[in-house]
Amino acid sequence: MKTYLPELSISDLVHALVSQDWATVEEKLSRQQYERLGLDRALAIASDLLARHQSLSGLRILDVGCNNGLVAKVLSALGCSVVGIDNGDVDGQGLYLDLQSQTQLAGFEFHSKDIAEFLDVEHRHWDCILLLSVTHHWETGYAMSGKRRYSDDDIGRLLATMFRRTRLSIYYECPSSEPGFETGFGINFLLRYCSELPKTRSLGHTIGPNGYPREFWALDME
Repeated sequence: MKTYLPELSISDLVHALVSQDWATVEEKLSRQQYERLGLDRALAIASDLLARHQSLSGLRILDVGCNNGLVAKVLSALGCSVVGIDNGDVDGQGLYLDLQSQTQLAGFEFHSKDIAEFLDVEHRHWDCILLLSVTHHWETGYAMSGKRRYSDDDIGRLLATMFRRTRLSIYYECPSSEPGFETGFGINFLLRYCSELPKTRSLGHTIGPNGYPREFWALDME
């Protein structure tokens, strides 16, 4: 079975937002059994930002582990300025083949880089950073394979750097009560590596591709 997302066009999304006719989007979602369905996360993030800041226009967003760019495309279509990065560990499936050519049309910037390498050479600050089901791979390697596993010091430095470079919020999705992860893993993960946490708000639960719920949080910097 494929584990990447079928393409959702920007025109489909814009039409749905303008007309409030979600039939095409719902039909595509009904056929998906994929990782990072994305629209639920993207629209939850957009709704939270609108409620708190009244506008999405020009908000600078970094999507870490952006997969095929669906969340980045959705938020770009809604007016945000989005940079997506992914280290390409699963690119044997061809997830990122078209991302570079899509960036001008979709309105977001893509880099095939590991987050640690990216932050070492890129010193921009962001309004928001998205960490959607990605940080647990820092401890275990991708899919618990050990590949690209970071040391404890690496993880602490990554989180500290992202906290310093985020103006509004970090949106953080993490495993919850699924095999290999204890209840409360997400917040406990942060507590292992951070001497002090930003204000945390629960945004409820999402569902992973394996059917297990995931916790969804906002870490607010202001």
